[in-house]
Amino acid sequence: MKIFVISDTHVPERVKSLPDKILKEIQPGDILFHCGDFTSKKAFNQLIQSGAEFHGVFGNMDDYHLRSSMPERKVVTVKGKSIGLTHGWGSPEGLAERVYKSFEHKPDVILFGHSHIPLSKKIGDTLMFNPGPLSGGGRSDPTYGQLFIEGDDVWGEHYDL
Repeated sequence: MKIFVISDTHVPERVKSLPDKILKEIQPGDILFHCGDFTSKKAFNQLIQSGAEFHGVFGNMDDYHLRSSMPERKVVTVKGKSIGLTHGWGSPEGLAERVYKSFEHKPDVILFGHSHIPLSKKIGDTLMFNPGPLSGGGRSDPTYGQLFIEGDDVWGEHYDL
C-alpha cells in the first residue's frame, strides 16, 4: 500500500487533464489524499475511479458542486497516525504556521496545498507536508508526494513529474 498526496490539480485551467504517470501509479488498495483545488468534477471523478481509498478537501478555486461534496478540513487515522487535511489560504508566506494553528487538536501530520510550493517540515510534533502543485505553476514544476509510516516514524517525500 502506498500513500499518495496531491494538490492543486487545476484541471482544465492549468493542465488539460491529470498526468498519466500519476494515474498509472495509484492502484486499488493505495490511499490517496487530495488537498484541494481540483477545479473540475472531471479531475475529481478520475481520482475516485483509481480504486484507491480517497480522502479530499475543497480548495479556494473549487466550485459549489465540489465544495458541497467535500469538507474544508478533515482528520483520518492511517496506521495509527492522525492525519489532518486542508487546503490553505492567503499568502504563501507563513502558510504552514496558519494551517497548523487552524487545527485545535494537533494531528501527527497535516497535509495542505494552496501555495504551489512543496514543503516538509516539523512544527512541534506535527509533520507539515505540502506535496506542491500537480499542475505546476507558481514556484514549482509539477510535483506530488508520498507519505511513509513505519512504526512511530512518519515522513513525506516529493516527486517531480
